[in-house]
Amino acid sequence: MDDLTRQLAQTARDLNLSGQVPGSADPEALATLARVVLEELIARGVLPDPQPQVGCWSAPRSGLH
Repeated sequence: MDDLTRQLAQTARDLNLSGQVPGSADPEALATLARVVLEELIARGVLPDPQPQVGCWSAPRSGLH
């Protein structure tokens, strides 16, 4: 089992989704799990980042140089 699978399984357990039928699970818990999944996929570069943030290394040069 890879790290992502372990993390998502633990998140599902933390949200009390373990053993739940998805159709009758708490909608807020499912939305939270979906948000975590999307964040992880974006962080791993599998999905494009809809709001890419500029890193500190790409700040404009100072005009004082």
